Amino acid sequence: MQTLTSIRGIVCPIVTPFDAQNRIDHGAMCQLIDFLLSHGVHAIMLGGTTGEGMMLSLEERESLCEAAVKHVAGRAPVVTQTGCISTADTICLTDHARSVGATAAAVIVPYYYTFDDDSLFSHFVSVAKAVPDLPIFLYTFPESAKNDISAALLKRLRDIAPNIIGIKSSNADLLRFQEYVEVGGEGFTPLFGVDGLMFPALAVGALGQVSGNANPFPEPFCALYDAFVAGDMELARAQQQLINRIRLVLKDGLYPASLKAALALRGIPAGHVRPPMRELTPEELQEMEQGICELGLI
Repeated sequence: MQTLTSIRGIVCPIVTPFDAQNRIDHGAMCQLIDFLLSHGVHAIMLGGTTGEGMMLSLEERESLCEAAVKHVAGRAPVVTQTGCISTADTICLTDHARSVGATAAAVIVPYYYTFDDDSLFSHFVSVAKAVPDLPIFLYTFPESAKNDISAALLKRLRDIAPNIIGIKSSNADLLRFQEYVEVGGEGFTPLFGVDGLMFPALAVGALGQVSGNANPFPEPFCALYDAFVAGDMELARAQQQLINRIRLVLKDGLYPASLKAALALRGIPAGHVRPPMRELTPEELQEMEQGICELGLI
């Protein structure tokens, strides 16, 4: 199994560019990856919430993973989100990620239906045992996925599946996150996903931040992480304040259209969003552009 010591710092869940025919624009994706890596992002994530992953077919998700792994060519870790509503599809995508050389898989909690801990335990164990040589991050986002991962469930999974090596938590509950850090134990990689709490999450044990807002503006996220690692808490707090202002301008990255429009302002083509998502209105775009200019970001 690959080592995960290199997955630290800023992990950017990249947007998925679509062309005018609603197809994945692999060329634009590669340009975005180069932009992020050149600005200090430590790893990329594919097919997540920010990447409109649930809008993609299984074949598109496989194609996205293959193209990204090939383009990154070992320059940084590539984590691909392989979670689906069914265990069978999740195993299929996760095994494909392994076969094409992804560094790790992130597996979202099954969604829509209500699943108890025993159901989730069976699901994650089945996935982990199907790809025992691929590192797996559990991915919890209760606001969107409806279901959550308890600390007790995490401990059960860690005890039985050694390739479950981390968690990506998009949950603003720092008390829960501290429980993940504690029960994860030695060799565990806890990643946080709420940008407004990046600084305190690092303070309680996060080893990295998974940030959608870092797509157009990776600099303050990398600066916060570097400052924290260097022990410069004053600079880290200042970067968190800047990030909070960016979050307001970008609507906290809740709408991929905002991130794609902001990338376009930086000269990085990110294409369209996939319906039923919509593009920004001219008024929304003007307001966002004004906010970005006021922050001195472009």
